[in-house]
Amino acid sequence: MNFKSVAALLDGVHTDFTVSVFEDIIFIVITQNSKLGTLYLFKPECLSSKDQGYDIKALFGREDDNLTSHIVSLMLALNVDRRAIVSLMLSNTSFRTIRAIQEVLSSMI
Repeated sequence: MNFKSVAALLDGVHTDFTVSVFEDIIFIVITQNSKLGTLYLFKPECLSSKDQGYDIKALFGREDDNLTSHIVSLMLALNVDRRAIVSLMLSNTSFRTIRAIQEVLSSMI
């Protein structure tokens, strides 16, 4: 198991990151208010050598289409190759913030 925790200032908002990488799953928590958000399970699926698919579902909490799309874009951009449980609790969901989150996560995974 590999565990990392960092904090960053993203567009003026304090953001905490926690990543635990296990052999078969990754646990990711990103919060801007010290609380857990909805827990999503992201499962990548290899459709062909060129296409990457995925399955995502809310495990606990309120499902939000906007949040779901942010998680999918993050996981695909990071090329996550195993199941991941992800929690995003953001007060700022601008494109710049999501891009900055991607940059921080890429150094942690």
